[in-house]
Amino acid sequence: MVQADPSIHSIELVEKCCEPQNHSHVFVFGGGVKTKELKGGTSSKAKLLFALRSTQEDNKYLNEENKSLNNRLSTLEDEMKEIRKMQELFAAQQSHVQPMTSPVSTE
Repeated sequence: MVQADPSIHSIELVEKCCEPQNHSHVFVFGGGVKTKELKGGTSSKAKLLFALRSTQEDNKYLNEENKSLNNRLSTLEDEMKEIRKMQELFAAQQSHVQPMTSPVSTE
């Protein structure tokens, strides 16, 4: 058709091939913006909700793991305080004890 009448407009070509067009229904041929391009991708709501739940579960697990590690760290800190107190006590006792001299001769 275009070869027979090169001056024909696009809309006239569409109306001859399909039917007359109106504003409530648009017939599109060729390129242009696609619906999925306007929506921003092909991810479905179900996939997004699954990813969200998975991320929430991961966060919950990591928070629990973090609490556990913080408890272990607190326990280790308490034990180190006790060890330091014992070292200080031992050092204080050693400073009060006079060093003993050996009565045995090494000759």
